[in-house]
Amino acid sequence: MFTVSTVNLSSDTSKVDPELGTAELGVLSEDEFASLLYRFRLLDSVQNSEVDPHLLVNANAGRFIVRTGRGKLFLYNARDTTEPYAELTPAEIIAHLDRQPSTPPADFSAPGPEAKPAPHYGIAFAILFAGLALNAYTLYSVFYTETVVEQPAVTLLTDSAELTARQREVVGTFATGAQNGDRVITVNADGSLQFSELGSRSGISTSRDTFRLGRHDKKLCLLTTDSGVVDVAGVDTLVYYRDIYRRTK
Repeated sequence: MFTVSTVNLSSDTSKVDPELGTAELGVLSEDEFASLLYRFRLLDSVQNSEVDPHLLVNANAGRFIVRTGRGKLFLYNARDTTEPYAELTPAEIIAHLDRQPSTPPADFSAPGPEAKPAPHYGIAFAILFAGLALNAYTLYSVFYTETVVEQPAVTLLTDSAELTARQREVVGTFATGAQNGDRVITVNADGSLQFSELGSRSGISTSRDTFRLGRHDKKLCLLTTDSGVVDVAGVDTLVYYRDIYRRTK
């Protein structure tokens, strides 16, 4: 069933008159409404454009407006005039209005608030632990570097006899290994030493410095002018920035 009102139309929809305003036709059957639509679309196009005659229809599917032009029928949603109209035949209009209201398909429904995804606590904890590990490594690197680079307090040897004896002990060549790329320290009797690299054919990786004998934490060491402290771990072993150099000659 269809409850129909005319706007600027005669009751049979055959004549346009703006003074008629809105008039209720009441409840029409499907056949009565179909006959009304067929007559309505025969309206004169000139009168139609000037006065905007139309039908107001309440049906199962909701409230709608029906307009006509050039022998065609156009259906509008009366509750939302921003929606685009549909060009339909009388039979299609009846089928559309007579349907039961239902939830619109997801593609056409108004977008609602997006559902928030479930929190990924595992990922969050993994990121947290990774950040803590990175911070810990950074702190370790800083303190490690400071420990290695920082020169210990050295007390120089002043006894001439001890100086002579100790200097004879440390004179020689010491290396981290026997392969190309291993580092070498050569300690000379004149108080100089040389840092070099096995297999190097240029002087780029070779540097020279001078040293004086001393002790820190009761351990014998070479205090160089520019290269830091070389610890003497034994007659045949030197330790320089935690690398171990063994005597080769």
